[in-house]
Formats: sequence, C-alpha cells, structure tokens
Amino acid sequence: MQKVIYRSEIENYTQQMESVVVKYIEEGQIETFEGFDNFSIIAFDWYDIKNLEADPSQMLLYFDTDDLFVICENEVSYDAATKYFFEAPSNERAMYLFFKNLFKGDTKNLEELEDRISDLDDAVIHDGSEEIREKILDARYEVLRLKKYYEQFEEIFDELCDNDNEMISADYINYFDVLNNRCERLLRQVLNLKEYVVQVRESYQAQIDIEQNHLMKVFTLMTSIFLPLTLIAGWYGMNLQMPEFGWKYGYPVVIFICLLVCVIWAVVFKKKGWFK
Repeated sequence: MQKVIYRSEIENYTQQMESVVVKYIEEGQIETFEGFDNFSIIAFDWYDIKNLEADPSQMLLYFDTDDLFVICENEVSYDAATKYFFEAPSNERAMYLFFKNLFKGDTKNLEELEDRISDLDDAVIHDGSEEIREKILDARYEVLRLKKYYEQFEEIFDELCDNDNEMISADYINYFDVLNNRCERLLRQVLNLKEYVVQVRESYQAQIDIEQNHLMKVFTLMTSIFLPLTLIAGWYGMNLQMPEFGWKYGYPVVIFICLLVCVIWAVVFKKKGWFK
C-alpha cells in the first residue's frame, strides 16, 4: 500500500504497521532517519520555501517491503504531500518521485532570491534607511532557513544511499544518489547566498559608517568655525573694562573680525576639499 495520511489516522493502519511502530511514531521522538531490520522511518520539516512566513510542518515517511506511508502533521503538509506524491510500481520509485517533485523549482527560487539580494546590494549604495536593513535581515533569515532545510535532506539521502538495512534495492541506490547530489548543489548555492548576504550586510554597515563620518565631519567644520567666535564672545562677555568699549568703531571692528574668521576658515576648508 502507498498512501498519504494524517498522523491522527495512523492507528487505522496497524495491519500494515506493527503496533510498536505506531506507538513509536505517535511519541514524536523520530530522528531524521532511522533504519530498522524490517522498516525505515524518515522525518523532516517541510515548508513552502517561497513563503518567508510559512511555518514548518513535519512529514514522516514509513516504508517496508510492502508499504509506503507519507504521514503528515497537519492540513498544510497533507496538501503538499498529496501534490508531490504519486503511486508507483515500487516503494523506491514512489519515494524517488516524491523527493524529486519536492525539489522541483527550487533552483529557480534560489536564483530569484539571489536577484533580490543583488537588488539590495545596489540599493545599499543609494539608501541606508531602516527599510533596507529590515530587508537584509529578512534575506539573512530566509537563507539560514533554507540552509537548515537542505541539510536535513542531505542527511536523509546519505542514510538512504548507505542502505544499512538493505530496504532499498540496488537498482535504486543510484537514483537516491542523484537526489543527494542535487541536494548538495542546492545547499552549496544556499551557502554562497549566505556569504553574499554577509557582504551586503557589511556594505550596508560601511555605508552607515560613511554617513556618520560625514555628519561628524560637518559638526567638526562647524565647531572649527565657531570656536574662535566663541573665544571672542567669551572675552567680551567677561566683566572687564576692555579698551574697545570706549572706541566708537570697536563694535563694528569686532563684527568684522568675526566675519573675517569665518571667511578664512571657509577658504581653508574649501582648498582642502572638505566642503563636499
């Protein structure tokens, strides 16, 4: 028998699965791959990789010499399993088609993700806003999620290819080896995207640092210009009898000196190329 079922329905199939197996699955302590003498159990978290907000749903594959069951945690995983699963003349063939369909379109999805990250890289140069930062964090989260997603399948296919309990016929070992190679390529692509996101994040931080340095530069220029004026104002703010107080041109001269200081500093900064 080859069938997609809910986990809540598992007790209805005790004729195909021993009661100890049913109890073991219901306990929910399944590792990624567990091979026994007469059957094997595969467990993995599935989610729609095109949907960043999708929650993971667990799927279990139980197979022995006669039966293959895809056991789903909820309606989301059940709908996905029925979409990817097709009955076949053998359990190995059915499993191969299931995983092959599961990975269908993943390469295109990773290419689209790479394009989005590339757009972020271009946007960082012109925009250092909080919105760009949030998009970079979203891309980082998605890449890490995909990394974890493909790593679990890499472990599954390694175990299937090892075939310790000889549940897979020799003819189909090569089929699962092909899936393993495909999964490794997808994982390498994800790791490259992970490095790309790190580079974009560093570019964003560098752009923020440049803007902050520019702002500090403006403050430094303003401070340099007004520091002499502050000194002059401090002198004349002291409760002392300054000689210029009795001179009718004293006040205009002080104003002229202040303006002259500003002009001199402005010329100096412009020659040094600091006004940009």
